Amino acid sequence: MPYPVDVVPALSQGGVRPLPPEVIVLHHTGSAGPAQNQIAYLRSNPRGVSIHTIIAKDGRRTRMVIDERIAYHVGYSSVGSLGNRSPNGMSLGIEIMNSGSKSVPDPYPFSQVDSTAEQVAIWLKKFPSIQMITPHAGIDTQGKYDPYAFPWDVFWNRLSTYMGVTE
Repeated sequence: MPYPVDVVPALSQGGVRPLPPEVIVLHHTGSAGPAQNQIAYLRSNPRGVSIHTIIAKDGRRTRMVIDERIAYHVGYSSVGSLGNRSPNGMSLGIEIMNSGSKSVPDPYPFSQVDSTAEQVAIWLKKFPSIQMITPHAGIDTQGKYDPYAFPWDVFWNRLSTYMGVTE
């Protein structure tokens, strides 16, 4: 299902990426606040964090950094199997609006997971160079745990559908 896509350019962006992306990194925003507040924060924040796409609970996507530019979303991370290159330079990032609370569950609605899978499928088709889809927790070296409690089974199923994979 095609989801609406808005464009709100992030103020903090890197240059043009030197090579095609090889990794897609999924994050949660760590906030349960209104969507417009989460987008506003990622547009301009004191830490200079940015993201390629942020996905709201209803599946609406907001593009913040174009695919051909570097977004600052992985911080202290290492993508071991792909060498010691800049993780931001070699990756595309998705922020999924979710509090990430370990004590108060914040479910990911189907539309949000489906939209995430659709965006990942778009990138996989656009960039055959992509070799890995990972949670931020999978590459972070400082103890990040996002996206917490993400329904990976639903995501992989929807991604398979978008990629045209049948059993």
